[in-house]
Amino acid sequence: MKKRLSVSKPLLFLLAVPLAALADGGGEDVSPIMARLVLQLGIIVLAARIAGLLIQKVKVPSVLIELGIGVIIGPHLLGATPLPGFREGIFPLASETGIPVSTELYAIATIASIIMLFSAGLETDLALLLRFSLTGLAVGTGGVIASFCFASFVAINFFPWPADKLCAGLSDPRVLFLAVMCVSTSLGIVARILSEKRKMDSPEGVTILASAVIDDMLGIVALTVVTGIMGAAAAGLGGQSAHPVLNVGKSITVWLLFTALGILFAGQLARAIKKFKSVTYISIVALGLALILAGIFQMAGLAMIIGAYVVGLSLSKTDLTDTVRDALEVITSFFVPVFFVVMGMMVDVHAVLSKEVLIFGAALSLAMIASKVIGCGLPTFFFNFNRLGALRIGMGMVPRGEVSFIIAGIGLSSGVLSQSMFGAGVMMVLACAIVSPPIVSTLFSSPKKGVRKELYVRQTVSTPIAVPTHELTGLLELRLVQAFRSEGFFIHAISLDSHNTVYHLRKNAIHITLHSGYSSLEFESDKKDVILVKAITHETLLHINNAVTGVKDLIKPEKMLEDVTDSKPRTDSKFKEALSPFCIIPSLKASSKQEVVEKLVGMLHEHGLINKEHDDAVTAVMEREASMSTGMQHGVAMPHARTDAVDQITLAVGLSRTGINFDSLDGEPSKIFVLILSPESTESPHIQVLANISALLNSEEMRNKLLACNNQEEIHKFFMGGLGN
Repeated sequence: MKKRLSVSKPLLFLLAVPLAALADGGGEDVSPIMARLVLQLGIIVLAARIAGLLIQKVKVPSVLIELGIGVIIGPHLLGATPLPGFREGIFPLASETGIPVSTELYAIATIASIIMLFSAGLETDLALLLRFSLTGLAVGTGGVIASFCFASFVAINFFPWPADKLCAGLSDPRVLFLAVMCVSTSLGIVARILSEKRKMDSPEGVTILASAVIDDMLGIVALTVVTGIMGAAAAGLGGQSAHPVLNVGKSITVWLLFTALGILFAGQLARAIKKFKSVTYISIVALGLALILAGIFQMAGLAMIIGAYVVGLSLSKTDLTDTVRDALEVITSFFVPVFFVVMGMMVDVHAVLSKEVLIFGAALSLAMIASKVIGCGLPTFFFNFNRLGALRIGMGMVPRGEVSFIIAGIGLSSGVLSQSMFGAGVMMVLACAIVSPPIVSTLFSSPKKGVRKELYVRQTVSTPIAVPTHELTGLLELRLVQAFRSEGFFIHAISLDSHNTVYHLRKNAIHITLHSGYSSLEFESDKKDVILVKAITHETLLHINNAVTGVKDLIKPEKMLEDVTDSKPRTDSKFKEALSPFCIIPSLKASSKQEVVEKLVGMLHEHGLINKEHDDAVTAVMEREASMSTGMQHGVAMPHARTDAVDQITLAVGLSRTGINFDSLDGEPSKIFVLILSPESTESPHIQVLANISALLNSEEMRNKLLACNNQEEIHKFFMGGLGN
């Protein structure tokens, strides 16, 4: 299970960074500015999360939702609407800086972009990159070159360049920045489609994954080159041909130097960070290094996100990767929506809806779809793929996302991109994100092979692992990943959402995929590797069982309850609602544990408190009994289970005057039976009810009082008096 960490202090620190810059206001009162910023952040986060919650079943990428929210509440639409106390609106148009939003809000978005690229670096699998370097390099490079050329062509034809100055257009920062914005592929969107189609370990799926990693790295290189050219232009050296080349060379050298040093000394860096010991401090120190290197890169004339990516890439080959990524999950969940909402706010709807921009955006969108299909598809013919395989890979590389928006934001804030170019770029990203998934899904729905000739026909077999609870799923998932890693497998994890993760497990020619859901685990592997999967799973379960066996020695209910005889249970009015006076059997007659459970559950079903088949609830209770009997001592039994056969916590009570064998701890027959059912998928005070009833019935005086009750009304009053006062 992932450990949830307290990140309030680091979060406040990051928020304080842009605010600290306001202290230079020469004595000016910054309180109104800070108040507005805090209010803006609250509105952004809540609006993004509420909108995402409302339309989560539509399967729309969250980035599209957040962009749409930004456009709606941004300064070009509702944001500048005058309100009481906000004469210029909550998100007023800030034109003095060249960007529509305030400097403070844009600073927060900039920090968010650094965090995103740092996380992207952490998720980059260098081993996967090297393992599939040839095919991935060819496909990724082809897509980057085609995207850059196609985007440049569209941009040059959009601007009225004279024919004799075409070369000047090719070196124009606007054209270059727009072209770089178009090269990177967003893997998250297509990864979900591949996962749903169970095609992530297909030849096309593996190629897309490897190519996307190289694609992003080449995009960073392209951004490095462009920022080098822009640095030369800003210095007024554009007329001297040697200087831009030197500037670009310096930029690439700085990038390569820090990247090489980071990868070379990653082990030493990780050991130094580990000296902080606390997981929280380790993750924050790692993020702090990313912020520092981002600042250094900015001062060197490179984009800040490149520095952040380098730090993440360096740590990706260490054992800190998962720890840092998980520990920063809350920070990432806060900042990422802020970034995309702010990007949406920067879109001038009026400019985008102009005929000129719509035509430009449509042309750019079509060109970018074609660029990936052609640029990524053509190289695949040299690697045994047929036309269907090439089309699958090409369309799979079409979606653009996070990196494109970050580059676009840099271009707009620096004044390189105009509002029309920024709007057209956003339109292109949205079009690619919307068009690609259904086409990719359709292409992979065909049973036809995507390769011309298979040297070995892979017989993929699914091996589901039956896991009874969500908690055990999380534990088994972590232990299985550790077991495969100890066997020498390279592991690449892709998080589809908070409950679904796909692990690619590779070693030499062995390729296994592990799909982890909320309460399910399933392996996909070659038929020859099923025995390996089952063997590792069996050994992992044995290790867990040994650990649980040790824990069982600590479970001694009779010892845990012996000191609570005089304790009065904590009261809660919800307990009154859990026990209906009609769900009580004053004289329960049964000959076995199974029959006791069936009669109590049957009574709940008879009164409409079971929303599923009667057997579902009985099965859940008996499965709990199989692990350890709920027959306590002193004649008390409390069979219980979590099951979605009920919508809320529900009780049933039965009394036996002669006693029934319930495998109790003291070997005596049980006379008092309290059945507790709680929903499995929603929160309910299941254990709290169990503990309170245990404490209530641990007193001999109270047990005698209960057994003296003769009808439903008296028994109901007993429990209401003991638990509801």
